[in-house]
Amino acid sequence: MLTPIPYGTVESWSIAVWELWIFATMILWGILVMKEGRLNITGNPLVWPMLALLLVAIVQFLPLATGGRPTISYNAYVTSQAAIKIFASLCFFLLFATFINTEERRNIAVKVIIVICLFIALVGISQVFGKALWRRGTFGPFVNRNHFAGFLEMGVGLVGGMIIGRSVRREVMAIYISCALAMCAGIVLSASRGGVLALAAEVVFLAIVAIPSFFSTRSEKRPGRIGIIFRSAGAMVLGLAAIIGSMFLVSSEGLVQNIQQTQGEIENELPASERYSRRDIWGATSQMIKDHPWVGVGLGAYQFVYTRYDRSSGAQRVEQSHNDYLQIVADAGLIGGVIALVFLVLLFARGFSAAQTRDRRRRSIILGALTGCFAIVIHSFVEFNLQITSNAQLFLALAALATPERSRGSSEHHQEGG
Repeated sequence: MLTPIPYGTVESWSIAVWELWIFATMILWGILVMKEGRLNITGNPLVWPMLALLLVAIVQFLPLATGGRPTISYNAYVTSQAAIKIFASLCFFLLFATFINTEERRNIAVKVIIVICLFIALVGISQVFGKALWRRGTFGPFVNRNHFAGFLEMGVGLVGGMIIGRSVRREVMAIYISCALAMCAGIVLSASRGGVLALAAEVVFLAIVAIPSFFSTRSEKRPGRIGIIFRSAGAMVLGLAAIIGSMFLVSSEGLVQNIQQTQGEIENELPASERYSRRDIWGATSQMIKDHPWVGVGLGAYQFVYTRYDRSSGAQRVEQSHNDYLQIVADAGLIGGVIALVFLVLLFARGFSAAQTRDRRRRSIILGALTGCFAIVIHSFVEFNLQITSNAQLFLALAALATPERSRGSSEHHQEGG
């Protein structure tokens, strides 16, 4: 709940506080284990790729390399800090998956996430007219509008799953729809091209993948094809109406200007001082990967190595590759890329498997969480949302919600009362 407040927890002091908070909670868990005399951990296969990435980071900063550098990493200190952060993220995931382990707690977690995203969206919308609460924040507490959009995308996916899944009563449905529209308005107002692309992608995901899943269980009466078509069309119309309606309502000139800027970036028509070309960054990153294909330059060391490949002669300060997939391969090599791919495959495979349940509420949460994860997976092609602590933590929370243990018994028509 608190990680978005200090500008997404991206500064050294706020990351340190977050890590200490996680470790303190782990110590309390250890005390509980000793008191009860037994250790209960919710088994989740997503833990294994996270452990593998942690192992890669440890190997990178140990003095094992030969040649000009004592370590594989170009900066052993920042890689050691990255290892600590990965370990803290792993601990958070274990805590969340283990203690958010009942349907009541999962329902509460969903409501808390939606409320946080709604609050961030409203603050971001209000900042269009002033610097409310966070004076350094471009939108809400985030300095980068793309990270603001990335945070809200995950909330939209979760709300969308609850709406499409018919797991809330009609009198509550209006509240969820209002929350979704507010988040969509915030994404559009942020003028984030990647954010709008991800928003459209998750609407399609809901229409094509999630909606049919609600009619795949044998225990429920299957609606006719016309009913499925109408529901799919309704999801598409809701998403398109949220995007177009929000643009019309707030006259988001920033988004239009950003979309028009794309052509200028591609053609290099803007002056160097104004151009922020992802194409140049990705080209330099690709060359970095070619030179360090297997184990990378070191997790967290990207910004220190990039200067060797920078063609702008220092005109741009580049700390991230603006593509989480290129980033992980540059930092941890092809080994890191395979680990990331395994994580995503396990996430969606286990998520869709867990969604085959008779409990409508449980299925809504799982597919809503998967939709939010899908949105950030799309956005990560053009941004580095998963390098931001608050966004990465929310992604892990959704991943835990999307991959619960198999329920031993559940109600077929579980609906939320309010």
